[in-house]
Amino acid sequence: MKAILIQEHERLGIEQDIRYDDLNLVRWDKPMEHDPWGYYASYVIGAEWIDKKEALVVTTKRGMEEIDFLTMFMTCFSSDLSVESFAEIYNIDSEAPAIHAPSLKGVLSPLIVLHFLGVVNRIKSLKKGYVHYSENLKKVKGHIQVMKNERKNIVSKRFDRVYCNYDEYTVDIPENRLIKKALIFSSQILKTITENHTIGNKAKLMISKSLALFENVSDDVQIKEVTQIKGHKLFVEYNEAIRLAKLILQRYDYSISKTSSLSENVTPFTLDMSLLYEHYVYGLLYDAYGDKISYQFKGKTGFPDFLYNSANFKAILDTKYIPKYENVSLDNNVIRQLSGYSRDIPVLRHLGYDDIDEESPIPNIPCVIIYPKEDDDVKNPFAKKKLRELCTTSVRKLARFYKICIPLPVMGSNK
Repeated sequence: MKAILIQEHERLGIEQDIRYDDLNLVRWDKPMEHDPWGYYASYVIGAEWIDKKEALVVTTKRGMEEIDFLTMFMTCFSSDLSVESFAEIYNIDSEAPAIHAPSLKGVLSPLIVLHFLGVVNRIKSLKKGYVHYSENLKKVKGHIQVMKNERKNIVSKRFDRVYCNYDEYTVDIPENRLIKKALIFSSQILKTITENHTIGNKAKLMISKSLALFENVSDDVQIKEVTQIKGHKLFVEYNEAIRLAKLILQRYDYSISKTSSLSENVTPFTLDMSLLYEHYVYGLLYDAYGDKISYQFKGKTGFPDFLYNSANFKAILDTKYIPKYENVSLDNNVIRQLSGYSRDIPVLRHLGYDDIDEESPIPNIPCVIIYPKEDDDVKNPFAKKKLRELCTTSVRKLARFYKICIPLPVMGSNK
């Protein structure tokens, strides 16, 4: 197996080839006017098979190799986003063979495990169901299994026992056993991932809380049972927890002894860094401002990432996973996008301008671009600060346009 390795935004130096047209990691494009046509990586990292013999691996761009994915994933779950929303960030092809990708070995495991823990922590009470038992008991329960009772008890003169079939309404159902089994695996996986990492303590608390909820559930689930366990459309968290539990057990071949190994082979996957950064920023905003922040409100002109609404300050915020904005002017299309949001009547009404219509004067709403910075270990910049105080970097020649840098956490900053 041969793996082609490139970084975000790099051009893959080959001519157009239909094998690459269905990949998520690259697309045939001409990003800038002076760029040649070619296959370019965008904001998606991961590993995909090109064909049966060749794979493509895309990593974070140079200078951003030390991103602390564990902290980013954990921060995402401090918000109130739905379980379906986080699932859009990444995709895993669990049926395909693994790909040799040493540069990605520390990404996939924490992603799946923390997603799983975030989902399980939203389960408030356990499902119950009827479970069928056949046991040799001291007293009759359910129905006596006559033939089996005769062979096991009557023939051997064990008259103090009776073999019975019975059903019991219990939390110890296959779905819960599967989830608990995956929780135990997750605990072992995190021991390796979170060593000397302070945010690992938060993950351990999440596991402890979940295991306490599943205290009366066994972890006795057989491999052949796993594929038969299905979710239910009325239980969204359960459906997602079951899907992720299966991924975790399959990833380690149902062997808990393999959870301590950091293999350089990864299951084919793609991870949208732009969407991950958006969720990460929302986690920070929500942690600082709570219900003052709205995420992806539907307006007439689109979905602004965030709306900030307080009595004294209102703003429209949009994340752009574009580190160049540290020193480069905003792209015109970005300016037009946010300008459209600032004139969008449904958006303005959501921000408290209830009486506004097409003929009303346009409110002077600040527009804020949030962008990342490489190699910085600053904590939550929003914590204990008013958003108004952070809107200090004006965009040249644009009224009420601001830029805020929200650094990507890097390895070492949380140890």
